[in-house]
Amino acid sequence: MCRITRTPENWLNEGMTTSVDTKSADMSESEPGSAPSLADLASAAKKDRNRAVDFYRVVAMAAVALGHWAAIAMAVGPDGQLLSGNALSEAPSLAALTWLFQVMPLFFVVGGYSSAASLDAHNRVGKDGLTGRPQDWVAARLRRMLAPTAVLAVTWLVLTVVGSLLGFGSLIITGAAAAVIPLWFLSNYTVDTAIAPYLLPRFRQNPALVAGAGVALFCGLEALRFAGVPYLPQINWILGWLLFQVAGFAWRDGLLPTGRRLAAVAAGLWTLAVAAVTVGPYPVSMVHFPGIGDLSPTHPPSAALMLFGAAFSATALVAAPRISAWFSNGTPAAVKAWSAVVAGNSIAMSVYLWHFTAAVGAGAVLYALGWLPTAAVGTAAWWLQKLPLFGLSFIFLAAIVAVVARFEQRALLAPRRPWDHGQLSMLALAAVISAAIKIWTIGSPVAVVACAAAVFGIHRFILEPRPSRLTHGAKNKKML
Repeated sequence: MCRITRTPENWLNEGMTTSVDTKSADMSESEPGSAPSLADLASAAKKDRNRAVDFYRVVAMAAVALGHWAAIAMAVGPDGQLLSGNALSEAPSLAALTWLFQVMPLFFVVGGYSSAASLDAHNRVGKDGLTGRPQDWVAARLRRMLAPTAVLAVTWLVLTVVGSLLGFGSLIITGAAAAVIPLWFLSNYTVDTAIAPYLLPRFRQNPALVAGAGVALFCGLEALRFAGVPYLPQINWILGWLLFQVAGFAWRDGLLPTGRRLAAVAAGLWTLAVAAVTVGPYPVSMVHFPGIGDLSPTHPPSAALMLFGAAFSATALVAAPRISAWFSNGTPAAVKAWSAVVAGNSIAMSVYLWHFTAAVGAGAVLYALGWLPTAAVGTAAWWLQKLPLFGLSFIFLAAIVAVVARFEQRALLAPRRPWDHGQLSMLALAAVISAAIKIWTIGSPVAVVACAAAVFGIHRFILEPRPSRLTHGAKNKKML
């Protein structure tokens, strides 16, 4: 059987205008030590690569981590117990800061661009038995996302079991629930990934119709939200983020305005976003927090978030050509910076998945040392007292990523394999993965254990079948 080998060149350049190198190989594993280095990956990028996409992905992951760490409000109660909550609930005046750290809309735009580029490469490689089948592309993407997630799942499963045996089960469950708060993103991104091979061709057939219909449906569901209609408005959980992916498709295909025209569009969108939270009824915050009320920006995505996300993303796209050109100019500074971006992309998912776990660990240490903030949330003194949490969270995260990043990198560079079943089975599996991750974030003991086990099991036994099974299957085919 032929397969695509994930060489540094085709990993970095799938979807670019230049060709993608492939070669044939049997089902045996690659030789140990054959994985390319980060320097190889950085130097292999084509000149026409949109390097701003990679840069924005790294910046988004860093912003998410910093934003979540900033929002953590830990303190010691009157009787010495650990109190934890969201700083925005305690100090709503901090809501304006969310306009700096809400980068998920841009991340979904970047994801749409990358998915379109990857699908283009997948559909044109040819003559290998893998090309063009949507389920193979979706399976490859899910393997890349689920491999590092499975490590997180099994880690918290082990901690939960050990903690329960030692009498700390409830405390560990609380930590596990906090650690997976960011996983809502994976739940939505899994759905978007499964839909992408089917949505992209329809979008290209009639971009205005697909985008316009999506926006109209979103607005209709938002109107039902204001009317108090239950359940139906929740569809915007999926549709809102999917629209940002569609914007990424448009960016990839060169359908968006550029230069001054795009800057003017961005200015208009910023004006509308500000109006939505001042003249309009929406809260200033662009992230959800307990007590925000019925017009949460993200539960599901609101019109205010869509305007903000569009303005934020349009502004980033205005700067993208210059950013990409600078990373490609060949100067020593640009080469070093591009190498750092490539390195950051190789650990981006690990940073995203583990930054809250790092904060949970840092908070536990500071609680034991008596160094948690005592000042009123949001005051200058509180920010000063939070510096140890930022510093220790970073140290913990760096240590964790040093251990777990290899699972992400192995998945990124792994050879592609076909999905042995049909399209419906892959779509059903994506739905199960999305639901399991979403339920996991609820935080109940049953949800944490059952859904973490499901994520690990799906990755281990379905998406990543054992090599012995693959080898056995290959031998049987040779015999036939």
